[in-house]
Amino acid sequence: MGEVYKIPWAEQPEEGRLRAAPKAWLENWYPVPQGAYHPRTYGQLLRTPYGLYVRMVCEESGPMARQRMPNCPVCTDSCMEFFLNPDPEHAAFLNFEVNARGTMLMGLNVDGAFRCLDPALQAGCFPAAWVDEEKGQWEMRLCIPDSLLVRFFPSYDSEKTRQMRGNFYKCGDAAPIPHYGSWSYVSRNPIDFHCPECFGELVAGERLPF
Repeated sequence: MGEVYKIPWAEQPEEGRLRAAPKAWLENWYPVPQGAYHPRTYGQLLRTPYGLYVRMVCEESGPMARQRMPNCPVCTDSCMEFFLNPDPEHAAFLNFEVNARGTMLMGLNVDGAFRCLDPALQAGCFPAAWVDEEKGQWEMRLCIPDSLLVRFFPSYDSEKTRQMRGNFYKCGDAAPIPHYGSWSYVSRNPIDFHCPECFGELVAGERLPF
C-alpha cells in the first residue's frame, strides 16, 4: 500500500507556503556492503493552479556533485529524486533526479522501459540546488508543470485529479559511502527505485491557511 502524502494547495508557490508543506521523511534505508549511511532527508510538495512544486532537503555536508550535463547519471553523485505517476490507472511514471549542482536527469518509464526525455523540457521545470555548509545540508527544487504532465499523460486533468502516486529517494551510487533511501518502502531485491508498485499515495489536500 505504501505511505500517504497530502499535497497542500496554494494560489502561488511562495516560499513560506512551500516550506509549510508536510514533510515526507525518508525512513527506509537499504543496506550496502560499505555500511550504513542514512543522511536525514525529506521531501515536500505544493500544488498550484499550473503545476506541482517539489522541495527536498538533505542533512549532508560536502555532497558529491561531479555530473554537469542534463541527463547525465546524477544518481552516481549524491542525489535526491522524485518519481511521479499522475495517472494511477497506468504504471507509467516520470522521474526527476537532481544532484547538488542542480544537474537533472528527467526520464519516462513505460511498462518497465526507461528513456531519458529531451533536455529542452527541463527548462520548464527550473531545477535548482544549493549547498549550505554552515547548516551542513543541501536542497533541491523543481517545478512539474501541468503542461508536461498532460504531454505524457493525456488523461491527466489538473482540476479533477485527486490522487496520484509517487516516491522520494536519496541515493549515491558512487559516493564515498554508497547509500539508498526512500519515503515509501521499496520491496524489490536487489534494490530498484523504478518500481511503481511500491509508490506511495499522493492525495490532493486542503488550501494552506495563509
